[in-house]
Amino acid sequence: MNTNSNSYVMVFAVAVCVIISTMLAVLANSLRSTQDAAKEFDRQKNVMLAAGLIERGDLRPRAELEKLYQDRVTEQLVDTETGEVVDPAKVEAKGKRYRSVATTKSADGKLEAIVLPVSGKGLWSTLYAYLALEPDANTVRGITFYEHGETPGLGGEVENAAWTATWKGKTIFDADHKLVSITLKKGKVDPAIEREKKHMVDGLSGATLTCKGVTNFLLSDLQAFQTYLGRMAKQN
Repeated sequence: MNTNSNSYVMVFAVAVCVIISTMLAVLANSLRSTQDAAKEFDRQKNVMLAAGLIERGDLRPRAELEKLYQDRVTEQLVDTETGEVVDPAKVEAKGKRYRSVATTKSADGKLEAIVLPVSGKGLWSTLYAYLALEPDANTVRGITFYEHGETPGLGGEVENAAWTATWKGKTIFDADHKLVSITLKKGKVDPAIEREKKHMVDGLSGATLTCKGVTNFLLSDLQAFQTYLGRMAKQN
């Protein structure tokens, strides 16, 4: 065979590509279960982070954190139309009507937090977060944004722990029990104005559209969970 011919070079190049792509496909498949497990563990940590069960940078072994999640967190499927917790096995298609939520309990078994998944469009991406409420289903316990593609240093500051800490203690219902959610104000919150003090957080500098997106999708998701939250408030 003429190893200098164009046909040989083409056949050799194709063969190498096929072999490498096959090896990469096999490697990807073999690692998929590990990757899926890591992604699920990261999700669990963000639920616990929002609920205050752990803090950022917790260096405890993975097995210990997984046990903490198993012991203290319960995941439920909620029918947003009725506000009732339903059996996932009896739901054929989840869709937007059925949403997963988590509740956490204290060491003595009392309800500690209600953790809601919230997500929506920002400036460049879809942002995903967990919003944790106190047992009154009204007061913010914590929030964590765990996935997005917003601009670092601007909209990306949704991950800033100092900023997310300012959400704690805000309320999503007003004195008349009307759902008002939490608004990201353009500028600084004025603590002398009661509505701002209770229902607003400082906006992120240079990230007006990201802040507007968070404000909008947070209200939309809370409206979807409103019946469920009403039920939880009555029970606790």
